[in-house]
Amino acid sequence: MSHSANQGPCRGPSRRDILRAGLFGVSGLALGDLLRLRTLSYGATAKGTERASNCILIWLAGGASHLDTFDPKPDAPADVRGEFKPIDTAVPGLKISEVFPTLATMMDRVSLIRSVTSPEADHDRAAHHLLTGYRPSTSVVYPSYGSVVAKAREGNQGVLPPYVAVPDAPLFSSSGYLTPAYDPFAVTGDPNQPSFRVSNLTPPDRVTLDRLRRRRSMVKTLDAFAHEVSPTPLTASRDQFADQAYDLLTSSAAQAAFRLDAEPEYVRSRYGRTPLGQSCLLARRLVEAGVSFVTLNDRGMGPLGWDTHQQNFPTIKNTLAPPLDKGVSALLLDLEERGLLDRTLVVLMGEFGRTPKINANAGRDHHGRANCALLAGAGLPHGLVLGKTDAGGDAPADQPVTPADLAATIYTALGIDPNLQFETPDGRPIRLVDGGNAPRELL
Repeated sequence: MSHSANQGPCRGPSRRDILRAGLFGVSGLALGDLLRLRTLSYGATAKGTERASNCILIWLAGGASHLDTFDPKPDAPADVRGEFKPIDTAVPGLKISEVFPTLATMMDRVSLIRSVTSPEADHDRAAHHLLTGYRPSTSVVYPSYGSVVAKAREGNQGVLPPYVAVPDAPLFSSSGYLTPAYDPFAVTGDPNQPSFRVSNLTPPDRVTLDRLRRRRSMVKTLDAFAHEVSPTPLTASRDQFADQAYDLLTSSAAQAAFRLDAEPEYVRSRYGRTPLGQSCLLARRLVEAGVSFVTLNDRGMGPLGWDTHQQNFPTIKNTLAPPLDKGVSALLLDLEERGLLDRTLVVLMGEFGRTPKINANAGRDHHGRANCALLAGAGLPHGLVLGKTDAGGDAPADQPVTPADLAATIYTALGIDPNLQFETPDGRPIRLVDGGNAPRELL
């Protein structure tokens, strides 16, 4: 954490802080810390006109094969084009892989970028590049899009956390050089399970609401006798943020946003009764309730589900593509029907594409030079295809889009100036985007 010149060294927790921890225990202390840490701001705020108030980022963890999803190459040799056939879409002349039959009918509602390119082909480095707009550095970790949005929208948020990850946060989707206050709130668990509940928003079964209220009352009484810490803006705000954490735990509106069982069964079925399908539904409920940024971490059946070094084709066809096809299509249609799509930016991407040449294990390896991204909502064009790759899907042949360009697009769509600067803990100003520009066709 950083300290301004007039602040003293960071003190350890006082007895009052430790007692306060007893109010929330494991279910709420992290929320109190997160809310309280927002006081350690670096002073910058977003300026500009908001095109969209919310963003849903669907992260294809591991890196999806662009050739087997949104950039098929039917005229390439067999060891490049693979097993899937291209199919027509709602956009005349645009074809995508047969593994996305429902998304094919929705392509007239989205913008497809076929020329995303990055020099990074390692999971960690590529994820950092795509989720921040910056190549990794040995001296600084840059904040993710969600963390930047949480900071830029500071003061305009209700009870719910501004940045939520479902079910967990991908690599490098955190606050970087900002304080942990802007880290994502991870839901954890499988939204498709009947027993699903958000652990950090639900007190343990043994802690009733009345007991929580008694604990809060006790802490307030003890606070009145605590004089060992001299008042400062930071310490004075601690009670305020403890109250906000309490409100989050006890707010019926906050709890309701996560209650998937409140949805009609036909709606849940429309999204697909899969972890990803129900995560997409939860994302819709969260942005509808006012959450600014939701990241869906699609990792299939493991930590890097789209990392298809082996058995690429059956894995995509039978495991990865069906829930994505159904869940994202339902999300776009649901947002549209509810009048939310114009103010919600939807982004679908992973850290890189896959090698054009199929390897000896019937898989495809890491490939940063060519990748696809799908964007929708936020007033972006409908049915646009931006850029293209060469005949073998190896690299952009037209209109390359870098991660910095993509970052500028995302921030601009959300009404955040890409030239805005935040400061590192040592006082160094850093622009949100360096060397990138939003393609004019998109904005």
